[in-house]
Amino acid sequence: MARINAEALILATRNWGTADKMVTLFTREHGIVQAAAFGCRRPKSPLAAGMQMFSYLDVEFTEGTRVWTVRQCTLKEHWHRLGEDLASMAYGSFIAELTLALIPEHEPGPDTFDRLLQVFRAFEERNPRLVALAAAYQLLVLSGLGLHLESCVHCGKKSEDLMCIDINEGGALCRNCCTEGARPFSPALHDLLKKFLLLEWKRMVPIIKEPEWGNCRTEAANDKTSESALKISIKKDELMQAEELLLTYLHSLLGRPLRSLAFIAQLAKI
Repeated sequence: MARINAEALILATRNWGTADKMVTLFTREHGIVQAAAFGCRRPKSPLAAGMQMFSYLDVEFTEGTRVWTVRQCTLKEHWHRLGEDLASMAYGSFIAELTLALIPEHEPGPDTFDRLLQVFRAFEERNPRLVALAAAYQLLVLSGLGLHLESCVHCGKKSEDLMCIDINEGGALCRNCCTEGARPFSPALHDLLKKFLLLEWKRMVPIIKEPEWGNCRTEAANDKTSESALKISIKKDELMQAEELLLTYLHSLLGRPLRSLAFIAQLAKI
């Protein structure tokens, strides 16, 4: 059978049999792939080091009808905090699960792959809660499922006229179009979500000129500028509003809560 080579990020694993694993990988070339890693749980297996959650790999597969088989892998990166820090692990699992919920199997998404790689690297140095929140909003846009926040979804009035947001309507509404069930959409929350969507993760800063909403273009900056650009000052109430909006939208979009949210909630009680 033909061998297939790909760059991959491991987004889910589960033990299978006595020494094997089933792994879910997001590959640059082939999108989401389910694969069997035979014998990888044996200590001396050449696959043992690579078949771990959040690993960034070069992988050689054999393609199957439903499940592929991992033949070889070379570990490119594995992030310390995602593997050992509980908060980073919880929020990283949320981003991994969200990616799997948004991206269809075997549909290549190189832009999303590159963004996810940057996000996992950011977990090493940044506040995991903020990394996950910004990344989730960006993933929604990249998957074509972002809320419409550029103008009123009913009449088209621009951002300065937006007063509320309605999940069922798919975005923001102006004062005249606000529905009974809509929630307030303050200028401060609008600006925060814009910062999230324009945020790049390494040696990049948000562009200064006003972009079309949802466009995550950036311009390169020197290291000193990029370090300060990633330090977004957020008030607690704005953070809570952005999180509540995201989780409400995801529940409406997916029809179920993500399992990783229970892990995050459990950590909050510790």
